[in-house]
Amino acid sequence: MYKVVVVEDDRIIRRGICQSIKWNEHGFIVAGEAGDGEIALGLIEKEQPQVVISDINMPFMDGLEMAKKIKETSPETRIIFLTGFEDFKYAQQAVKLKAFDYLLKPVDSEQLLHKAIEAAADWEQQTKKEKRMMESLPYLQQKFFQELMKGGEKWIDMEEELAELGVELEGPEYAAVLIHSPIGFLDECKRRMTEMTSSLFGKRNFIVIDVDPNEYAILLSLEGENDIRKGQLVHELFECCTALQHSVTITLGRTYPNLFELGKSLLESRLAMDLRHIMGTGKIFSFEETTSSKEETVNCLKELEMKLESQIKLGIPEKVSETLNQLNKTILEKKFVPLTDLKIIALKFSTMLFFEVEKWKKEEIISFNSSDVYQDIIKMETLSEMMEILNRLIQQWREEMYKKEEKSHFSHVDQAIMYIKEHFHDSTLTLKRVAEFIHVSTPYLSNLFKLEKGINFGDFLLELRMKKAMEELRKGDKKTYEVCEKVGYNNPQYFSICFKKYTGYTPAEYKKQFK
Repeated sequence: MYKVVVVEDDRIIRRGICQSIKWNEHGFIVAGEAGDGEIALGLIEKEQPQVVISDINMPFMDGLEMAKKIKETSPETRIIFLTGFEDFKYAQQAVKLKAFDYLLKPVDSEQLLHKAIEAAADWEQQTKKEKRMMESLPYLQQKFFQELMKGGEKWIDMEEELAELGVELEGPEYAAVLIHSPIGFLDECKRRMTEMTSSLFGKRNFIVIDVDPNEYAILLSLEGENDIRKGQLVHELFECCTALQHSVTITLGRTYPNLFELGKSLLESRLAMDLRHIMGTGKIFSFEETTSSKEETVNCLKELEMKLESQIKLGIPEKVSETLNQLNKTILEKKFVPLTDLKIIALKFSTMLFFEVEKWKKEEIISFNSSDVYQDIIKMETLSEMMEILNRLIQQWREEMYKKEEKSHFSHVDQAIMYIKEHFHDSTLTLKRVAEFIHVSTPYLSNLFKLEKGINFGDFLLELRMKKAMEELRKGDKKTYEVCEKVGYNNPQYFSICFKKYTGYTPAEYKKQFK
């Protein structure tokens, strides 16, 4: 039901309008009546009617004065003025006040009802439009956020763009703050953040933009001691979220003297937020804290990655661990490695480390598998998580590499491997000899070896001899020809060729790595 209030100083006319028209049958209820504008105002403020029917010329407060005040307390109310012919001059003022319509007395009941129905329909249409606008406001804000970060000439008239969102930022300086929560924000948290910002900066000096379910941007209008108040705000917001069990990261863009530069501050806070995987989550930091030399960083990282690859291939977990820590330190200092690049680095080296673990493991089951680690890498959000994943793999590699463990019984392949490990130093060792020892045919053992271990006999023997050679060379107290004989080679030159092909280094070059 729509509410209608009748304001008319002539009691008979007022009663006639209220009682002679069948308002209920047309979706209306008479919410009240008054004899002058002064009395009517309180009634209208209380009832918030959709339609007011009012005489223009009344004592104490005429209809025009009342209409001005209605626009302040009940701006959506539609007003239909009634006026005598001699008062027709008031009609022009009624138009200026944006009255819905005006009718000349004496008023025809059907005509008045028809105008009230039109006024209610107009109110309904406007209300739906405003509702749609309110529902689309988050989308408009997100679009504003995205476009604002692009910068350019399009955003010189920033005031007009903000005005469309119902915001006026007075300045004289401007800055942006970005707040990120990995689990999103509770309604209570959002309400508290808005209240805190309002108490520090006033209702008309900021805008909170709902960027996405996990992120909020606050655009600030600053004046006097702006850095102090901005700092106070972010710390209060951080403490508020922490108290509500929200782990948030807050980043600050720089302060600018022109409204059209607000996009720069917002972009800076965005760039800083994108480096939270390096700077750390659950803390506050500014754009200035994230700046560094990109070119120098790229070159340094390439060198460290090449060094890591080499040391993994050489089978030196201790050195790999040292270089990985250097990589971590460099990324922290330079502050320029996107999260996607970190994940690529983690995937690359985890694959290499898994290969080493598999080569050295003596049990069929290890404490974690590759699919779990790869899922952890895809989900990782910080540099520290990457370091934890890779260091776990290095530790697993180290443990498998130096583990000494006996088995109570062995399969044919296990028996073959035991025999190979006991006789690898014999240059006459062959697959046929091993097969004869465990009483199986040579082809059978060859196929079984490939099936269970994934490599053939020759590759396994070569790898075993090279690993033993690397162990002997690391000790540094033996000549190359001595190591050659100890691992099953008669020809030192052929041994050097095999070693270089396997490790990328000559035996002499490899020994230098440990001096």
